[in-house]
Amino acid sequence: RFNRVGASAYVHIVGIARINDLAIMGVIKTMERSATVAFSPTAPYLAAGTMAGAIDLSFSATASLEIFKLDYADPSQSIPLAGAAVQTSDRFHRLVWGTAGAETDLPLGILAGGLVDGTVNLWNPSKIVGAKTHDEGDGPANPLLCKLQKHTGAVKGLQFNPFSSNLLASGAADGELAIWDLANPSAPSLYPALKGASGPGNATAGEVTSLAWNRKVQHILASTSATGTTIVWDLKRQRPVISFTDPNLKTRCSCLAWNPEVATQLIVASDDDRCPTLQVWDLRNAVSPQRTLTCHTKGVLSVAWCPSDTSLLLSCGKDNRTLCWDTNAGEVVAEIPASSNWNFDVQWSPRTPGILGAASFDGKVSLYNLQNASAPGAEDTGMGVNADFSAVTSTAPKK
Repeated sequence: RFNRVGASAYVHIVGIARINDLAIMGVIKTMERSATVAFSPTAPYLAAGTMAGAIDLSFSATASLEIFKLDYADPSQSIPLAGAAVQTSDRFHRLVWGTAGAETDLPLGILAGGLVDGTVNLWNPSKIVGAKTHDEGDGPANPLLCKLQKHTGAVKGLQFNPFSSNLLASGAADGELAIWDLANPSAPSLYPALKGASGPGNATAGEVTSLAWNRKVQHILASTSATGTTIVWDLKRQRPVISFTDPNLKTRCSCLAWNPEVATQLIVASDDDRCPTLQVWDLRNAVSPQRTLTCHTKGVLSVAWCPSDTSLLLSCGKDNRTLCWDTNAGEVVAEIPASSNWNFDVQWSPRTPGILGAASFDGKVSLYNLQNASAPGAEDTGMGVNADFSAVTSTAPKK
């Protein structure tokens, strides 16, 4: 089952470990934060923004953005801060990290945060890394590049275009979509409004809960909403290409992700506890979903399709579980140990295959190595099995 042509080494490792039940991924790094996170696309850093709807043990009402240094060769599970925390105006729903193209004064790219108050804030991470304090005024040491003010509701959809790093899409609870041009990050411009993207009686009426750029076609964007409708937009024509909803299940949609290799295929998940499904849709026939993945017992809150092996998909939800799926077989092949509260965010590392990050409302953000997945009940030695059946003796991911 697991000897798939073209699959990367860590897929075979999961298959070997999955003897009697699901393979269990052990934690390799962890930190005490109720935060949504973003991996740096170019450097060994992880950003964390205080998550909306979460209160820590001190009942603090403040919000912050932090950057942590990742060193997988260090056997310690702690993740050290890379610089001083930046206080933010509100809490985060989304945090994304993009490259900055030819911008020489942004060597670590741009961090963008979708906040509860409806703003999208842009930061220069190179001014956070290594800093001991931060200038909150307009001085050159202030890492805040600008605030994008377009939405009137919480920003729950946010993503950089994978082809044009200057393009940032945002969607909010007010039902509006916005496309920003960050060629000049200090003074971004707003593209003309998408036709039918806001206003009463249109397909996106109700909050935008998630959006994603197509991984193969630069000008295609998908958004999904609390109404249960998913819309695919063509930015060249400034209008929808197609919209769809499951005719049998009128449930709200919480998140979506495009297949990195198949341009017409995407997955849409629901956070409705009555129908906690993940539906694979192929736009060549959008009458009904191509496949439905069921294993979660409560609503799904986040999904992530593996960029280096398209047969692998992560999902997490209100049942406190984070699962790794084989999308070809439609089966769960691995999971991380269940938390004590909802798991609301899951992501693959863009730089290191097999590494994933998961966040939950129990106040923890943890990193896992799929290469070290082991069968349930196995002795916890911190080891796994390589593709050639040799022992893995370190939690550090393979180069």
